Amino acid sequence: MSEETIMREETTMTDHAGSTTMPEERKIERKIELEASPDRVWRAITDPAELSKWFGHETDLELVPGYEGAMIWDEHGRYALRVDVVEPPRRFVWSWVHEPDVAFAEAPSTTVEWELTPRDDGGTTLFLRESGFRTDLHHKQNTDGWTEELGEQMELLAA
Repeated sequence: MSEETIMREETTMTDHAGSTTMPEERKIERKIELEASPDRVWRAITDPAELSKWFGHETDLELVPGYEGAMIWDEHGRYALRVDVVEPPRRFVWSWVHEPDVAFAEAPSTTVEWELTPRDDGGTTLFLRESGFRTDLHHKQNTDGWTEELGEQMELLAA
């Protein structure tokens, strides 16, 4: 297994007259090569019991677009989420809030996209993108968080 970290950040561009020509965007992108099959990786990113083994301590999730649930960490709180896209076993997208213990509609959110590509050897290429960060602080916190959480995911899938 290997993890390739790709971090791209686009900043606001301003023309000479002072008007903004492009909105600010910060992204986190990760590409991970896994020995596990796409079906196994799909379960790890969509099954609440599996997610709770590597991503938080408890997961409230149903694979229904529009469903509002949460990722819960004992030390960080409850982070509301909304399921956006479910395309088994290839693509899963959710949006979640930046602040703990608030309703989804009451706080800024980012979008997390998972894409699974089967490999010829039976393994999976997993691509993660999180976008929509409004602050450098949230971008940094989640960059650090994904490093830790994806490491735990890789351990789970290697077992």
